[in-house]
Amino acid sequence: MSWSYTLAELATAAGGATNAPDVRVSGVSTDTRKLKPGQLFFALKGDNYDANNFLDQAYAQGAVAVVTNRRDVSSPAITCEDPLDALQRIAAWHRNRFNIPVLGITGSVGKTTTKDFTAALLASRFNVVKTPGNLNNAIGCPLSLLDLQEDTGFAVIEMGANHAREIAELCLLARPTESVITLVGATHVEGFGGTLDHVAKAKAEIAEGLQPGGRFYVNTDNPWCVKIGEAHEGPKVYLGSRGDVRLEACTPTPEGGMILDIAPIGRMHLPLSVPAQAASVVIAVAVGLQHGLTQFEEPLRQACLAAPRFRVSTIGPLKVFDDSYNASPPSMRAALAALALHQGGRRFAALGDMFELGPMADAAHAELGEDAARHGVDQLFTLGAQAGRVADAARAAGLAGAAAYESHEAIARAVLDVAQPGDALLVKGSRGMRMEGVIKALENLLSPEGTA
Repeated sequence: MSWSYTLAELATAAGGATNAPDVRVSGVSTDTRKLKPGQLFFALKGDNYDANNFLDQAYAQGAVAVVTNRRDVSSPAITCEDPLDALQRIAAWHRNRFNIPVLGITGSVGKTTTKDFTAALLASRFNVVKTPGNLNNAIGCPLSLLDLQEDTGFAVIEMGANHAREIAELCLLARPTESVITLVGATHVEGFGGTLDHVAKAKAEIAEGLQPGGRFYVNTDNPWCVKIGEAHEGPKVYLGSRGDVRLEACTPTPEGGMILDIAPIGRMHLPLSVPAQAASVVIAVAVGLQHGLTQFEEPLRQACLAAPRFRVSTIGPLKVFDDSYNASPPSMRAALAALALHQGGRRFAALGDMFELGPMADAAHAELGEDAARHGVDQLFTLGAQAGRVADAARAAGLAGAAAYESHEAIARAVLDVAQPGDALLVKGSRGMRMEGVIKALENLLSPEGTA
């Protein structure tokens, strides 16, 4: 059953006031485009928007009330100083009404995949609420918690951060009973003070924010995670290439996918396109074992098929690996490792800049070029302020066919100039590089109206 609260209850939780205490609410929204009748609309304010401008639209869409800092609203409303703070207070109050396991997930890469795999596995036994998509911030986390219903048996909450104390604050809302860090790597380094040590301290907040007696899952393959685990005084589960749950082999199959040998559960054949995703499977298995699950392969198979990242398609003569959503040094290495598995043709990579690396940016992009050469890339096409550095490092490492380009279309034209049937192209870069533009340009050039 869905929850239902009066505005009086919610106003008290929010620390605000209401002009319609008996009005009942059965859900929340922060977006009038997705608002459903019966919901409470939160008028959030950002750098470039103020949802107070859409109160009339919210009521017209069926909102039974709004949360606003305006004092002149005569329709049902909760008034408060800060609607975002009200959203978080209400979410924390709502979460506290549930005595259920809550798993918090963070990490430099792999958070969303791990969340999806773990939730899919747990759903074979529990009614699971999970963070939708990658809405893992100060807005997305409380919205996820407000999805908890009377029949919810487990919550899997993803927590992202680009500065210190952000995860700690999310833990105050979610009150996780167990948590995991996928790995600590060079992601959002700039916001964390420019060093991996600062990144690790920020990620460690998800272990420090556990409820008393909370369980921490330790990735034994990441030294930062091991160090964080050593500091945790509560129960621990060790996983990775050693520990309680171990990935003993990850073998690509000719028809695609991977055969995983995981102790103590045995062998699974899963449609994984990226070997690095095996780490997410191991975490999911470790959590499942702690909660009495005995069947793993089929739920994980379905989760792998539904995974939104690293989409594979055919465009003209090319097999295209679309991993354009975002990028960091560890995720770039994982994507290049996946490209290296391609058989039957040459391996091309169109790579854009990686953002938010601070003082590590130059070295990280030089290493990216070296990684491309090391993973057997035959042609490298780079874009962005660091494009020349990446290409130069790749050539110095032996990848002769590496060059920097000025636009998505220029890369697409250069790729099509050399592409032959059986070749594969990886497309990846930070979100701000919008590297999906390379794929769109390829499609346009190969359309009947194109010129390729």
